[in-house]
Amino acid sequence: MLQLHANIRTILIGSLGSIFLAGCQNTVILHYRQPANCYLFDSNPTGSPHTTTSAGSGMFLFYDIVSIENKASGAKDFNFDPAKLFANGDSKGNTVPGTPGASFTYLLTGIAVPKLVPKGTTSGSLGRVVINLPSDDPAALKTAQMNLLYKSASGESVLLARDPGPAPKFLDPCTPANVNALP
Repeated sequence: MLQLHANIRTILIGSLGSIFLAGCQNTVILHYRQPANCYLFDSNPTGSPHTTTSAGSGMFLFYDIVSIENKASGAKDFNFDPAKLFANGDSKGNTVPGTPGASFTYLLTGIAVPKLVPKGTTSGSLGRVVINLPSDDPAALKTAQMNLLYKSASGESVLLARDPGPAPKFLDPCTPANVNALP
């Protein structure tokens, strides 16, 4: 029964997306998923001295950029810039933007970098983005799925689509080993 609902949802989203894209030019679809969240990043759990990075009054959200479809009518080359990604909202629905680029990303493999996605193509995986989302209740964000948004430049339109999957895992703490091992 759940699979039937998922299939119907996929068909409806695909149909609505096709209708939406039929009237839009230069629209790209950025597919993403959110495998994990964490409050504390431990760069070297066995190290001495022991150093950690806190999300402060928020949560670190890990996103994978699965692909970017650039096949709409009138498509133009698209310059993907991970610095334009952000998450919006906190546990109470406040519109507080989360900022990308946590200070520990250099310790992680597969971090997303800017990339040109030529018109008429679909990219492969573009890597991972870490966003620090402030919140008045970080505990409420442990396994929360927060929407990813993109600051489009003039003349471009980016539609973001969360790919189906489980709720994010809460990693406590997250480390290079457990983040790099995420599927």
